[in-house]
Amino acid sequence: MSDDVISSAYFYTYSTISQTLAGAFGFLVAVVLFLMQGINTHIGNCASVLVSHSPADRKRLRQLHSGGKWDDMIRLHADAGQKNPDLSDDDNLFTDEQFQEMRREVARLCTVRRELSQSMFMTGLVILAAIINMPLTAFFFHPKDPSAVALLTITIIAAMFCIRGYLRLMVNVFPS
Repeated sequence: MSDDVISSAYFYTYSTISQTLAGAFGFLVAVVLFLMQGINTHIGNCASVLVSHSPADRKRLRQLHSGGKWDDMIRLHADAGQKNPDLSDDDNLFTDEQFQEMRREVARLCTVRRELSQSMFMTGLVILAAIINMPLTAFFFHPKDPSAVALLTITIIAAMFCIRGYLRLMVNVFPS
């Protein structure tokens, strides 16, 4: 193969990596943000039960609920003892189920946010590396130089880690 063909293959591969990751991440963000809204709505519904059934200060719970401060609501309800003596055992059990569901969903939302941020950071780094490596490979290295091959290999491996991160994120968004 001629050096021009190999250089073109480098350009094509680097640009394909960048475009694929940008498109996949854009789609992933749209799906994840939509689902995060659903998780947040579900948390809000669970929190409404706490506002009406918790033995904690209801005024403070309403304030936290309207502000979406889920962690503070969980802490306030837990500190109040979680069991309202004015309610029946069935109502207290239902409240506890909603409280536990809220805790799980808040933890899930936190995990999804963290992994989305990690995916965004990793995607940005790999796209940046592909953009930087493209001219390096074409203009500063001979196409068959081991350094050029190593740069391309590292970029491909990093792109695979991005895809792995996307899959991990989707597992947290769509639990089994």
